[in-house]
Formats: sequence, C-alpha cells, structure tokens
Amino acid sequence: MRRELQIENAALHLPYAWDDLSDTYFQRKAFLQHTEEYNPCDQRYYLWYRDGELQAGAIAYSLRLDLLTFLRIRSPFRMNIIGIPCSVSSPGIFGKEEAVQTLKQEIYQREKGFCLFLNLPQQMEAPGKVAGETLPTIIFRNPFSTWSDYLEGLRTHYRRRLKRIWQKAKSLQIEQLSCRDFTREMHELYLQVYRQSKDKLEKLDQAFFQHLPSNFKLIVARKADQLLGWVITLEDNDQYYFFLGGIDYRLNRTYNTYFLLLTTIIKDGIEQGADLIDLGQTAEIPKMRLGGYREKRYLEGRHRHPLVQRLLQAGQSWLVYQREVPETHVLKQAYEYSSGTT
Repeated sequence: MRRELQIENAALHLPYAWDDLSDTYFQRKAFLQHTEEYNPCDQRYYLWYRDGELQAGAIAYSLRLDLLTFLRIRSPFRMNIIGIPCSVSSPGIFGKEEAVQTLKQEIYQREKGFCLFLNLPQQMEAPGKVAGETLPTIIFRNPFSTWSDYLEGLRTHYRRRLKRIWQKAKSLQIEQLSCRDFTREMHELYLQVYRQSKDKLEKLDQAFFQHLPSNFKLIVARKADQLLGWVITLEDNDQYYFFLGGIDYRLNRTYNTYFLLLTTIIKDGIEQGADLIDLGQTAEIPKMRLGGYREKRYLEGRHRHPLVQRLLQAGQSWLVYQREVPETHVLKQAYEYSSGTT
C-alpha cells in the first residue's frame, strides 16, 4: 500500500480530483483561487494519496487572531488555520474519514506554532490537544415547495410576526444585483457588522466582494436612496447559502432590515427549490426564529511548544464556544434534521 503527502502553494495546481472529493463549493478550486487573489494569507494545500488516489485534502492559511475570541479578550496570536480563508462554516479538511484523520496528524507535524482546525463536523477523540465546540452553523432543511407553504407551516406567533415585518417593508426596495455593483458604501456596512461582531475572524476588502464569481448574487435593501443593508447568496446544486452581509445598524431597528433580509434568503431558497439553506454562523436566534436549527461545529488545535500547549490545555474552556441558546419550535410539524428532530 503506497501512501503519499503532497503540498501545493496555489489552488491552480490542484488536480481535478480535488473538486470531486470536496463537500462544498467553498472547498473547490475556483473559490480558493478567488481567496488567494483577494484575501491572500499564505494559503497552502495538503493532499493525501493512497495508491495514487486522492483520499483527503486540506486548506491551510496563517492569520493573526484573538486566541480568546469567545471571552472577548484581546489576545493577538498567530495561528495556522485549517479552514476556508473567509468566514464560512465549511471545514478546511475533507475526504474519506480514515484518510482525514491521517492527514490531520501529518499537518500537525509540519505546521509550526499553533495549528487550529476550524468547523469540523464531528468531534473526535483528541488526546493532548485543545478541542471543543466552535460557532454552530444554522441550517434550514427545506420541506416546502412554495413561500405560501412555508408561511402556512409556521406556528401562528411566528407567522404573524413575519407578516408584520413584510407589511412594514412594502415601502422598501429589495433588488438583486451583480456583485460587480458592490460599492464602497456597501463595504462600509460590512465593516459595521465586522466591528460589532464579537467573534471576529478575517476582515475582507471591497475588492473581495466586487470580484466574487458570477454565481454569487447581491441582494440589496433600500429606502428611497438610503442603503439599509445587503446580503450575498450562492446557489450550488440543491443548496442555497447566505454568504456575507452588511447592515446599517442605525436604521436596523426601524425597518427590521436584518430579519427582512434573512427572510428574503429563505424565500429565495424555497422558490429555487433548494433542499438545504445554509444560514451561516452567528446571530443564531433570529435565524432559528425562521425555522433554522443549529448544527454543531468543532475546533481542534495544538501548539508544537510543549509549555505553550500545556497552557492552552489548562485554559481550554476559555477557547471554545459556550453560549447556551434555547431551541425554538417555529414550524407546526416536526421535520428531520441531521442534528436531531424539531
């Protein structure tokens, strides 16, 4: 049995088998090339082969982050992250389960300093490592054929609230644009969200949004000429993604802009026939009030210096996500979710 590790420094050089093995759009070559050009952070790619067949792949990049991010404590720390080089919930390592575990150990041996795997879909035994939950992703598994079916499927309280918001929104303009139309004003609203976020990761430049591939769509909310907010979405096969967004917080309470844009994502996903709508991480409560459910994500990390690693393990409870969010029961009927049932 022949096993081989390869490391590439550019997504352009990845084989076609990489995309075939990937689980989500954000792990594929085209998007990774976009991140290299518009969010360069020393990206490199690990490929694990067995008898000439690609069995697992991983995306690594380096970034200075606040190590104690979930306790809101400033703690700048250079990390080697195994993840997607922008704020999405897809894991940075994928492939056949046994090969993924083998590749993880290979990466630990090669990455210097602190190596952190983000958004792992399962928690594995990790002796000698820092491990725990990170931000969950909110998933809406769509059993509906039309928007009307969805509204009828809501419990009375949630349906009444949603109709009030849409009634109030009649004075607003919701339009779909190309990401080429992304403006400096829109980027300023993204920065508002970034600055307000308690769980900061990468800060992206205007060009990152403006030059997204053509399958990303920009949805904008305005009141006359006043920009209220925007979201960018992606349709890929039977999945619909909320990618990123920006909000004018001064007017958000007046127009319920964020909640309105979330409902627009649900509506568009249903109308496009998506089986799954990925609402992303953060802001769990408003997303769950639309019928989304949490899917847990996990982190795992290790520092190569034994003393630093012992300190990290001693403070492990400071590093992981610990927020308690009550479950909601938004839909009249119970539908199966991969993380459980409603």
